[in-house]
Amino acid sequence: MLEIRDFHVKFNSRSREAVGGISFTIQDGEILGLVGESGSGKSVTAMSIAGLLPRRQCTYSGDILLDGQDLLHADRSVLRTLHGRRIGVVFQEPMSAMNPLLTVGEQVGEVLRVHTSLSKAERREKVLSAMADVELPEPEVLYGRYPHELSGGQLQRAMIAAAIIIEPSLLLLDEPTTALDVTIQAQILALLRRLNREKGISQLFISHNLAVVRKLCSRVAVMQRGLLVECGDTDDIFFHPSHPYTKNLIAAIPVREHRMQAAAGPFADAKEAGRAVSSPEAGRGAAPDSAVSSSEAGRGAALDSVIEVSSPSSAAGIPAANGTLSKGGE
Repeated sequence: MLEIRDFHVKFNSRSREAVGGISFTIQDGEILGLVGESGSGKSVTAMSIAGLLPRRQCTYSGDILLDGQDLLHADRSVLRTLHGRRIGVVFQEPMSAMNPLLTVGEQVGEVLRVHTSLSKAERREKVLSAMADVELPEPEVLYGRYPHELSGGQLQRAMIAAAIIIEPSLLLLDEPTTALDVTIQAQILALLRRLNREKGISQLFISHNLAVVRKLCSRVAVMQRGLLVECGDTDDIFFHPSHPYTKNLIAAIPVREHRMQAAAGPFADAKEAGRAVSSPEAGRGAAPDSAVSSSEAGRGAALDSVIEVSSPSSAAGIPAANGTLSKGGE
């Protein structure tokens, strides 16, 4: 469905290419995760697909094709016909992306005003339906409210409603859960999985959170300094990484044992030592290794148990990479 071939971007103000000749594809109904450190070229790639590349401020080459149609070199008038209808975009900060002077309902329905000939009443019905689809409470009430009157999670749902209201074939999500707490993040991820499953919308999901990518995406592409260093199935990338940078990213995922030690504070080791000394086992000559056996077990746990979202997310029912749901459901 989407094909990127040998894509290069160099901004006039920089000496190094922001994107240095990457190539990848997204198939119909697929969710591809794009990961990498800040400045690796993820957002530049997504904005180029959306036709938001500032062409006068950079040089670019290669091909970006959506169902065979050229996006990179297309005229702006052509791109305007694709925005919203074929390509939807969800930005990282919904409060910054939304106009504070327009109501939420007006902004969700703007794409209908641009791309359809529906009457105002018909547009309103479509907007309310889209807001209900993304599980916004009381759509009729929120329709007339302004962005500052909604919570962060509600604003992100409204942004998703605006992006999917005409059911585009491709949804670009630029770190849509970064500014959300873990419980709301879990709900948004469950929503994205449901939209993909029920409506067949392909998604390019950009994130720093490898645990989120592991749960949501069927394939993963890894970028470093503008280059695509590795791309493959999610399980292959996480359990059998081949590039050193990918290995370092996965090694940096916090282990549960380390999180527990950090929460316990600097007295955790002393407290543990005190328990070991006062234990009856110590008097009976227990082996010193027994005091750290649980720690060793934690370090030897499988990667799949390491890269899970914390308990509020699990309770909310984030779908696993194979499409199954945790016990909490959607």
